[in-house]
Order: sequence, then structure tokens, then C-alpha cells
Amino acid sequence: MRPPSFTLFVNDPKLLKDNYRRYVERQFRENLGFEGTPIRFFWRGKAMRDLERSSANRATKV
Repeated sequence: MRPPSFTLFVNDPKLLKDNYRRYVERQFRENLGFEGTPIRFFWRGKAMRDLERSSANRATKV
């Protein structure tokens, strides 16, 4: 129903090639026991991270 989701912060998600994304997903599955479980990844870039930090909706300021 609700697959586990992970947000991974990278400098620029557009630069990540599909084979590296598959590699990261395979590592999560093998090392964390998610074999056979659908999982979702959100690749956040630095620009998105900076926007979230400056957002007024954050509960705590960093």
C-alpha cells in the first residue's frame, strides 16, 4: 500500500545516470532487507534543498 520512501540529497539529480540509480536501489534492497518490496526514491538537488531551508513552513530553522 505505502512503499518505503527515501529522499537522497545530491548536488544535481539530472547528472545521475540510470545505472547508478539502479545500483543504489540494489544496495538498499540487499543490505537493508527490501528484496521483493517496492521502494521509492526521491532525488533532491541542491537548489531544492536550499529552497526548503529558506521556506517559512519549516518547524525549526537550521
